[in-house]
Amino acid sequence: MLKQPNRYKHTALIDADSIMWIAGNGNKVKDKWGNPLKVDGKFVYTDKTLPEAIATCDNYLNDILNVSKADSYTLFLTTGQTFRAKLDPSYKANRISFEKPLWFYEVKQHLIDKWDAVEVDGLEADDLVVLTKNHLENSFIIASDKDILQCVPGRHFDARKGQLKFIDVDYYQARFNFARSLLTGDAVDGIPNLIKGMGPKTAEAELERRMEFNNPVIAALLVFISNLGEHQGLIRFANQYQLLKMIETLDQLPEGIEFAIREPQCWNCVETILSDDFYNLYSCDTPSDVPWEQKAQSKSALNTSETSPQ
Repeated sequence: MLKQPNRYKHTALIDADSIMWIAGNGNKVKDKWGNPLKVDGKFVYTDKTLPEAIATCDNYLNDILNVSKADSYTLFLTTGQTFRAKLDPSYKANRISFEKPLWFYEVKQHLIDKWDAVEVDGLEADDLVVLTKNHLENSFIIASDKDILQCVPGRHFDARKGQLKFIDVDYYQARFNFARSLLTGDAVDGIPNLIKGMGPKTAEAELERRMEFNNPVIAALLVFISNLGEHQGLIRFANQYQLLKMIETLDQLPEGIEFAIREPQCWNCVETILSDDFYNLYSCDTPSDVPWEQKAQSKSALNTSETSPQ
């Protein structure tokens, strides 16, 4: 697969769907000693003003681009009804009940207006970062989404709380992780487990038993057929595959969806002391399984060479 030339040397492709949740989360109330106040074991928040939410958004992006030492970037957002929701109306339907934070739509518009975020109707942000990564030279993904960090091969910047470093995911491990998700489903996205009793450990054992095929996805198909019969096994496997598989190449685009690689935005990476927002924003509640409650690394740890690309 030929990649589009890139005049930059280190382009960050950012899955920005979580930023509206991060920026809109309220400010923690502090007690007289300056410690975050808790009531019934939960932090107490006051609403942010719109300027505060915008500042949190910008500080976060400034910090993450500098920590990853990017020289350019493209942001991606999910918009409209995705092709997966058209295939299966229950896809992410469990998220409809989540109350969006204050200033959610204003921050999203700010990402479009100031940061030139890319939206493609029908595709999700994780599709867009993976698709662009596979067609643009000298690029890497910044994400906190486990589907990308576990199931997409390559070198990515792990933006989850307490990580903030580059990770390498080899091709076989990514395929194995994806095959496991086919068997277990994804409760966060409303994708059910279609085989009774198929938890992560059982799924791994079933895949490992069929490793003579040297293809974890084919092994997952055989598990479906073994448990559900040929007809139902094939149908349900195909449904899970369409819901869970990210779009990787242009020829995989669903009918009617068009996409073109956009020229990245220049970024002048500077050495910086990370903003206070960078260490506070992860306490927010988001509709995902990202471990937001983990403690951030210390500032000194973030400034080590571990966060730099090799």
